[in-house]
Amino acid sequence: MNLPTFLSAALLVICWPTFASQARHGFSYFGELKYPADVAHFDYVNPDAPKGGTLKVAEVGTFTSLHPFVDKGITAFYIDPRLGSVIYEKLMVGSEDETGTYYCRLAESIEVADDYSWVQYKLRDNAHWHDGSPVTIEDVLWTFDVFKNRASISFRSDWQDVERIEQTGPRSFKFHFSASAEKNGHLIIQTGLFAPLPKHYWAAREFDATTLEPPLGSGPYRVAEVDPGHRVVFERVADYWARDLNFTRGMYNFDRIELTYFFDKSVMLQALRAGVFDFYREQNEKFFHTAYDFPASRQGLFKTETYTMGTAYGMHEAVVFNLRRTRFQDVRVREALTLAYNFEWANRVYWHGGLARNNSYFVRSGLQAEGMPSQAEIELLEPFRSQLPARVFTDPIELPVNPSSGRNRKTLIAADALLREAGWVVRDFERVNEQSGEPLRFEFVIATGLYEQMLTPYIDNLKRLGIHAVLRKVENNLMVNRLRSYDFDATIRKFYTYTIPFPNRLRGQFTSQYADPLNMINYAGIKNPVVDHLVEQIARASTREEMNTAGRALDRVLIWNFYMIPDGHPVGRHLLYWDRFGHPPLGAEHMNWTGFPALWWLDSVKNARVDAALTGGEK
Repeated sequence: MNLPTFLSAALLVICWPTFASQARHGFSYFGELKYPADVAHFDYVNPDAPKGGTLKVAEVGTFTSLHPFVDKGITAFYIDPRLGSVIYEKLMVGSEDETGTYYCRLAESIEVADDYSWVQYKLRDNAHWHDGSPVTIEDVLWTFDVFKNRASISFRSDWQDVERIEQTGPRSFKFHFSASAEKNGHLIIQTGLFAPLPKHYWAAREFDATTLEPPLGSGPYRVAEVDPGHRVVFERVADYWARDLNFTRGMYNFDRIELTYFFDKSVMLQALRAGVFDFYREQNEKFFHTAYDFPASRQGLFKTETYTMGTAYGMHEAVVFNLRRTRFQDVRVREALTLAYNFEWANRVYWHGGLARNNSYFVRSGLQAEGMPSQAEIELLEPFRSQLPARVFTDPIELPVNPSSGRNRKTLIAADALLREAGWVVRDFERVNEQSGEPLRFEFVIATGLYEQMLTPYIDNLKRLGIHAVLRKVENNLMVNRLRSYDFDATIRKFYTYTIPFPNRLRGQFTSQYADPLNMINYAGIKNPVVDHLVEQIARASTREEMNTAGRALDRVLIWNFYMIPDGHPVGRHLLYWDRFGHPPLGAEHMNWTGFPALWWLDSVKNARVDAALTGGEK
């Protein structure tokens, strides 16, 4: 189970809202809101879902903190408000059956300036922290100051376009955007995801340090128990202030959520089969096809379900070269290393054909480049022709397809030719620099067995080219620190870009300004002025056509510079769970995830059946 996400991907403005400067109960990029202020509940929830029971989930790894707002430690799941917190409440909550639409939760109303220079919110008067203290304007003002000046660099980056905050009433406040900020709907969504912290709670605590003390929140759950590094228990707040709100009805149904960490996935999966925990989202195609054929699964007690996501995959997974290392700065070397990767063989042998190749950084979105570049793309790229690989203009985006039955001899021969052209020749069975004699060696740094399996046959292919590559598997804490300091030659990362990209995320992943600062997500260290320009074209687009054209142009530039080796994305997503639950339909049009755990509930009849089988039957 990866961390479920309770918010939709942040989006660029496509259609200007028609309700600027009018206080409303929500905000949408695409015209009017689907739901009126007095709607009983979202259509996709079960308003009569029973409350109660315990949900048991698990993850591989560990945690060292319950404080996600500083650049220290590894935060446990369900804590960080940017990634789906169950303890902190945001001003607005995303709608799962609309695109780019958010409704007021902690805020009672939202008002947007005609020119997008500010946005105003009004707090609900009944919102309170778990200790009974009201959520106040003072909390909002203090939290904004902390996020701008004392929080982690990623939080500070998120709020760089908000110049100041202004109290405009006893419960109302305005975010004012800087003169340099792009005035579009993205700014509004960014502020809607603001989650205030309790000023009075932090007054006697050190904000800059990690902590395992249960934090004080205002959301549907509180931290009830902590076993450091191993287990966190969340309990539903009985007097949760938003429990009867229409945009909350049918949600947060479990009394307890027990999150357990395992250091080894194989052990974790044995625990799942034994009924130690209930739910897992399997991303390893081999495991999905081979590891869950046991009596309970054949009897229908254990479910294996596959669904299609409602939004884009982005790059999903890719081998990332660290261009801060001189050996990777020649595009011919990076292309040769890409040619040596036999995706088709691995997909057949390891993944049972469950993946499709990532021939794009924007898979399954309007930004995905396909075929030859359009005239609009060429016009956008023409001023930079001398700075770009010729294939950006002349070739369709399509990586070579290798035979899935054996060795990719043809592409290895092409890789050898590129390496020789770049000055890397073979002497005594080793690839060395023709002038300096330096051997071509590097190290892959990873933290999971899944990536070890992906890279082992690739390293064998590199050996055939005379390249000495080493696979180094490290524990998760060390992996986090090495990523933060870019202390790796190559690694594997996921790159989500969404149907309509979040501009700050695009900048953070691909632009020059984020290549050198530590703890950013431009892991490749890309410094390309053309990439910088195209990302800004996407960020400033005022129509879907403009955004998609710039996105396709960017896709071509990224692909033909071979910054990463694209792997594959799942044909479908896989859920594994003991059949104790009810849940909304999976794979709805705009649903990025599954609604888990916020929209799921315990079915008493199913639960009793599973308990009886686990207690008295064979597992």
